[in-house]
Amino acid sequence: MNKNLQKALFDIEKVIAIMDAIEAAYLTIEVVPEELERANKAVNAFYALTDLVEEVQNDLENLAGDESVIDAIYAANDVKRRKRSLKIEE
Repeated sequence: MNKNLQKALFDIEKVIAIMDAIEAAYLTIEVVPEELERANKAVNAFYALTDLVEEVQNDLENLAGDESVIDAIYAANDVKRRKRSLKIEE
């Protein structure tokens, strides 16, 4: 797997861990009625960000899967080339 893709997959896991910690630490606190609307906006923003992070994670995982397919195609083509070169040398 490409080292940049591997790093991105690892980094997105760190972001998810941070998001989980923020959720556990801050989204369960009591809010005074005067700040309820503001708190609701913060919660909605948090979950919107969480959704976006999950989308990026899914995109990266799909890209990793695509890369595996491409690697398999290259390997198959390489085998074909080697077979052709062996026939030419004989």
